Amino acid sequence: MRKSFVSCLVAAVLMVALVAGPALAEGENYLSNRVGVGYQGMLTGDILNGISVRGWFGNNFGLEGNLFYGNLDADVDVSGHGNVGSGDADVWFVEIKPLYAFIVKPNSRFYAGMKLGYGEADIDVKVDGTKVNIDPDFWEIGVLVGSEFSLPFMPEVAFNFDVGYNYMDTDSDVNVSGMGKISDIDLDLDGVFATWGIKYYF
Repeated sequence: MRKSFVSCLVAAVLMVALVAGPALAEGENYLSNRVGVGYQGMLTGDILNGISVRGWFGNNFGLEGNLFYGNLDADVDVSGHGNVGSGDADVWFVEIKPLYAFIVKPNSRFYAGMKLGYGEADIDVKVDGTKVNIDPDFWEIGVLVGSEFSLPFMPEVAFNFDVGYNYMDTDSDVNVSGMGKISDIDLDLDGVFATWGIKYYF
């Protein structure tokens, strides 16, 4: 159900971008050459919370950095045994997102971008009735489209909505006692995602 909700968000943002049209508005966006700091949330299979910094260099080029933390579902596979258990994972990760705005208006932008991230997980999973703790690190890479709107009566406050697709690679060089090496760890970060946030620009 959550994945269906995220897919609907993807379709909605794409439709808004198409309706907005390709023309650039005359004049500079209020947030150009400013830096914003605030909250960023992410919906994958679960909701993660984070802090975010975003800067715009001129009208079109942006760069964002995020620190996320929270709890995700985890599935663990062991070579020769398949899926051996599921559990909870406490995660944190940082990511950087270069952005390019293809539609710019005085109080809004529509943009595309990519992201690259690194993080660590602390996973408790039951294997054959025995609780096992593993702490792998992981990398993520993804693509996204999004929009950002500032309030006309308070333009230094802005809201952003992004949707995209994420790929994650986990360092699974860990052995489960009596079974062997872990072949795959699924942290529910793969696939479609949505993020939203609010920032104050200086």
